[in-house]
Amino acid sequence: MPYLILSVLATPLLIMYIAFFMQSFSERVALGIIPQKPGLDNFRFLWEPIPWGLEKTTIWEVLANTLAFSLASASIVTMVSLLSGYAVSRMAFRLREVFLSLQLLLHAFPGTILLIAVFFLLLYVNLLYKIPGVALARASIEIPLAIWIMKGFFDAVPKEVEEAAVIDGCNRLQVWLRIFVPLITPGIVAVFIWGFLFAWHDFIYVYTLLPGRVRLMSTLIQGLIATEVLDFGLLSALSLFYLTPPILLFATLQRVFLKRQL
Repeated sequence: MPYLILSVLATPLLIMYIAFFMQSFSERVALGIIPQKPGLDNFRFLWEPIPWGLEKTTIWEVLANTLAFSLASASIVTMVSLLSGYAVSRMAFRLREVFLSLQLLLHAFPGTILLIAVFFLLLYVNLLYKIPGVALARASIEIPLAIWIMKGFFDAVPKEVEEAAVIDGCNRLQVWLRIFVPLITPGIVAVFIWGFLFAWHDFIYVYTLLPGRVRLMSTLIQGLIATEVLDFGLLSALSLFYLTPPILLFATLQRVFLKRQL
């Protein structure tokens, strides 16, 4: 009975995914899910420029910008949380508990509340309308929770391991780099994937802080939706292409994660 209820609840979502997939590979669909004239014409953006306003752009330029933005943001989140997580887990310093509580408090605020402040901050430091500046702003939203996640992985390493390394002559930096980093590789992979996905599907920061000057996948799709004549086949195919890189990244790093676990 529970499986029947779950199947009934999942059926509308399954139908939407099937319709989305069928629309991508056919010129028309009957009843929403039956393909008519299947083909790859909707994927013509792979070899032709995409009309966008009065300009034309290629999907590969947009993909490169989106990858650069997402990888930069994920790398910042991973590196900062890797250092901070070790500090709050293994070092005793004043106001340590206050610092940890502050991280949770910062994560409780939605990023949209800080958007105006981030806009002027990037403007003053001359990073507005630039991928590195917006990637840094996007990463700052995810860093507080990432510190807590990484702290949990550091806490799971027995203190005896660190003490043995210190006795063998390692300083704190060597202990962090040679002992902890290899042991918490699954945590590093998890935080990197998490930071990448949040940056990849971000829209509000990209739309506000990179308006029209640097095109990313999310704003490109929004630009197509805003046109007077909406090509649903092209939109579906482009959205399917938008899903592919994060799925490939997750599949690749998931193998590394499982291999390290074994």
